[in-house]
Amino acid sequence: MKSAAVIPSYNVGKTIGDVVSRTSQFVDQVFVVDDGSTDETAVVARRSGAEVISLDVNTGKANATRVGIKKCSGYDAVVLLDGDLQHCPEEIPALISEVQSGAHLCIGSRFLNDTVGMPFGNRLSNRMASKIISTITGQTVTDPQSGFRALEGGVAQELELAAEGYAIEHIMILEAAKKSFIINEVPISCIYGDEESNVRVLTDSYRVMRDIIRFVLR
Repeated sequence: MKSAAVIPSYNVGKTIGDVVSRTSQFVDQVFVVDDGSTDETAVVARRSGAEVISLDVNTGKANATRVGIKKCSGYDAVVLLDGDLQHCPEEIPALISEVQSGAHLCIGSRFLNDTVGMPFGNRLSNRMASKIISTITGQTVTDPQSGFRALEGGVAQELELAAEGYAIEHIMILEAAKKSFIINEVPISCIYGDEESNVRVLTDSYRVMRDIIRFVLR
């Protein structure tokens, strides 16, 4: 199965090299979308072996993800992960295995493992999002906010992913469910660093809810 990884990245020059080098052991191609970084993200990623798509300005995770997915036309599986080392690239095979077995979207769930270390605000917003997404889709999704996931290649190109910022993770699930695609989850680990997260819980939660409502009403 020919696979590619998409890593939307913004100012992760300190970690992206490690992420790329480890990820490249499990996929055929690594695409880093440098979302207007002001540090050495693009330079380090390219030096580590990734193909880098550089955006002139910071456009947000949703747009960076869409740009990366478009580059993956022709691949059988597309893996999405973050560039800040929260995700463990060594768990990529478990995600791809689910796609090989027939899943159209496989989400790496932090809630199928111990969630020790997850900031309280993130845990609370994720629990709320889980209930909402699970109710809308009619199936249990324990970690709709997880950015570590894999898509079947054709499905990745088919989804519209009309969302802003971090809401893309939720909208991806809703679109896949609406099209009756098979959605699975596998347990993953997650490492929370000491640096301040780019996720502003309240602001991003508002945007997520706004995009979910727009999706349901359209």
